Amino acid sequence: MSWPNFWMEFNWKTRLLRPLSKLVCWEASRRLTRFNQQPPEPQTFAKVIVVGNLVVGGSGKTPFIIWLTKQLQAQGFRVGIISRGYGGKANTWPQWVTVDSEPKWVGDEPVLLAKQLGCAISVSPNRPQAIQQLNQKADLDVIISDDGLQHYALARDIEIVLMDAQRQIGNGLCLPAGPLREPVARLNQVDACVWNGLLPQADFPLSQFAAVHHSRMQLVPVRLRQVMNPDNVIEVTLDRGGKFLSPFLKESVYAVAGIGYPKRFFNTLKMLGFQVIEIPFADHHQFTWSDFQALDTQKRLLMTEKDAVKCMALAKQHHKHNWWYLEVQPQCDSDLLTHVLARLTP
Repeated sequence: MSWPNFWMEFNWKTRLLRPLSKLVCWEASRRLTRFNQQPPEPQTFAKVIVVGNLVVGGSGKTPFIIWLTKQLQAQGFRVGIISRGYGGKANTWPQWVTVDSEPKWVGDEPVLLAKQLGCAISVSPNRPQAIQQLNQKADLDVIISDDGLQHYALARDIEIVLMDAQRQIGNGLCLPAGPLREPVARLNQVDACVWNGLLPQADFPLSQFAAVHHSRMQLVPVRLRQVMNPDNVIEVTLDRGGKFLSPFLKESVYAVAGIGYPKRFFNTLKMLGFQVIEIPFADHHQFTWSDFQALDTQKRLLMTEKDAVKCMALAKQHHKHNWWYLEVQPQCDSDLLTHVLARLTP
């Protein structure tokens, strides 16, 4: 979900919506209090890690889950993933997700996770229902919930919040006057807060929540992959100054992004040296050929890997050799894994 400009400031719109914002904060606090007083029964013997947001819109949950899953797998943990399957239009739930699943039925992010990780994945708007399917089909040590911080029917052992280092909490108000799903004081109760895009030399924001384990994540561009044939790659290189460059320095390209915060993707491409014609779409947008018909067919088109999952069939159907997606590698502070492992094995 894209943020309206007034979520980063205080103006007449925020004042007008402030009463509704207070109501949302009150209801969120009431639900959290009830959850703390009467937590749900665990639905699995596996440890459950919830990776969620305090704000709406993209913050980097999917690449973080990829990083966390690979790190835990390397430690010998059997990991499964549950998700709401946002954007999926399946008639029945839960749905078992594989590399061959259709994003239009189960959602784009679960299919991307399946392609990247090859682990057990179940999706359902009812997350305990998804856990039940995992219990039936897989023997797991850890289950990671993609989103679900505010899904209080879900028992959990660890909570990790992803935050965008640039937008942070915006104006600090709850919906609809601001971007917060619940009051920022919720950070007092989570196990870790991961700041996507926070530079190594920068101080952690929201320092008043010093008891929370703060960590950084960077999404490092690695290569471009052809959408219709991901085995066809173009490597990304570094110049002498340490800046990323593509082999197409200063090339004018289209950039499409149907993610929560398209600007982050566009800025990354500019850092790589492209001249970017920005084409943002709503988060989880279901692409059709009409979205691309008016574009210059001679110009290269770049997209995120999440969008490429949904566009691969279109690229093959229309022989779009000049459609590419940017592969990124998530990198997190090393002490974050130590912190998570300590919580998993007290």
